[in-house]
Amino acid sequence: MNKTATVLAALALTGVIALSGCAKDTTGTTPPSSSAGPASSAPVSAAAKYLADAGVKTPVTLNIQYNGDHYGKSSDQEYGLIKQQLEASGLFTVNLQSTEWVTYNKERVADAYPIYQLGWFPDFPDADNYLSPFFAPNNFVNNHFDTDTLPEIAPIQAQIAAEVTETDPAKRKQGIEDIQTALAKILPNIPLLQGSQWAVTRANVSGVHLLVSDELMFTPLKSDAKDDIILGTTDKIYTIDPAGSYDHGSLVVETQVYQFLVNFNTTDKTPTPDAADKCGFSAPKVFTCTLKSGLKFANGHDLTSSDVKWSFDRVLKINDPNGPASLLGNLDSVDAPDPLTVNFNLKAENDQTFAQILATSAGPIVDEKVFPADKLMADEDIVKANAFSGPYTITDFTKNEVLTLVPYKDYNGGLDKPVQSKITYKTFADANNLRLSISSGEIDVAYRSLTPTDIETLKTDSNVKVWQEKGGEIRYMVFNMKTMPGDDNAQKLAIRQAIATLIDRQALSDNVYKGQYVPLCSYVPDGYVGASKAVCDAYPLSK
Repeated sequence: MNKTATVLAALALTGVIALSGCAKDTTGTTPPSSSAGPASSAPVSAAAKYLADAGVKTPVTLNIQYNGDHYGKSSDQEYGLIKQQLEASGLFTVNLQSTEWVTYNKERVADAYPIYQLGWFPDFPDADNYLSPFFAPNNFVNNHFDTDTLPEIAPIQAQIAAEVTETDPAKRKQGIEDIQTALAKILPNIPLLQGSQWAVTRANVSGVHLLVSDELMFTPLKSDAKDDIILGTTDKIYTIDPAGSYDHGSLVVETQVYQFLVNFNTTDKTPTPDAADKCGFSAPKVFTCTLKSGLKFANGHDLTSSDVKWSFDRVLKINDPNGPASLLGNLDSVDAPDPLTVNFNLKAENDQTFAQILATSAGPIVDEKVFPADKLMADEDIVKANAFSGPYTITDFTKNEVLTLVPYKDYNGGLDKPVQSKITYKTFADANNLRLSISSGEIDVAYRSLTPTDIETLKTDSNVKVWQEKGGEIRYMVFNMKTMPGDDNAQKLAIRQAIATLIDRQALSDNVYKGQYVPLCSYVPDGYVGASKAVCDAYPLSK
């Protein structure tokens, strides 16, 4: 008997682990057949030791929630394969559950899910966007990663606050690496995969620009066959009220219809002025923007610094659990001393990310004469009020079915002006219908989310073009620090460590995503300053 077998046998005799028995997959999810096979003894031994040392009785039952309508049909296979990998160890039994996105997005912040899938698109191209929103105080994840639940994380949160304001690039890079090493020891979530950006168009469509913020800007899209564009997606729109939305589907629409002080355009990787004429620090803790003069909303109302102040104050006051308030953790207050000047008073000086935060989900400027100060506004009422000042306005809107965007002729900002007469934006129930529609020519552009197999198939279709670039999207597994299995924090940590040791990211990449997602080994993805392999180094499959 080898050493690994001896360890496992001893643990089995003590009753700490059981070496057999796997629960039936009640969801019917079937992982790719090529992934079948016994778990490697090395990671199983390491995972078993984490559990044994903490006194965890096995097999541990894991209730894992995932969402296929928002994160794509392949989520079924992704979590089916994760289930197989975990159960093959004999240390876990896994119950997979899936819920529609509208419900999922509400329940995940209400302690309904002990373990669940999330994905992330970067709000701006800086490593901190993968740290502060997840791990700073009052983070958007709402998984009780806080000092009330885990007092030991206080130094990590202090490190995050420090890197945001560090002006020395080398010191900031080191700080970001150190934070990831510390997070890997606690594992509030497990990073799994990093994705690409893509869009599929008919062959006669040009003007595809996949932005550094992982969005598709509609304005330059052009068809040689007609002057309008029909665009399809499976992304759901949670709400077009910026105070209540912090999801990719909503932001894609908001980017087209609202102005921001600064925004990402089709060429620059740094935010450029949009409603603002210029922005910059006027004091270490004061970030000042001067607006363009004569700005108006499509309903005729003037857009002034008072609207800007109203917009940011409103996000913070409403503080919706599905909204972007967590992005504004360093914002203390907003002043509008005159109609063209707005001052953002910050809690910490020299915030290296604040200019970019103005271009995120927290940044759309809304009409103070239309939007209530203390509650969200219904989407249909926003459309009726024509409270838009971006490149487009919305003329027809049936939520998560179809909406019509037409150019706003008086748009005065930093983005390109539309080249089409209108864009019809259609939401599809599933990826299969989206693929059929782009293949048949029913739509001109397919943007999120086709399956990897669909994309590979479409690459051979001469009637379409597949546009793909490296992206900052990540997929990860989140743990609710209070409701996940385990009798105390030590046992809960051991369970997280055991799961991290057993998940084979390369198998997920190869067998589920055909390499269109690649293994993600730490909290900041490849291509960003401070990216590392902290999680894979701490929990290698080759142990």
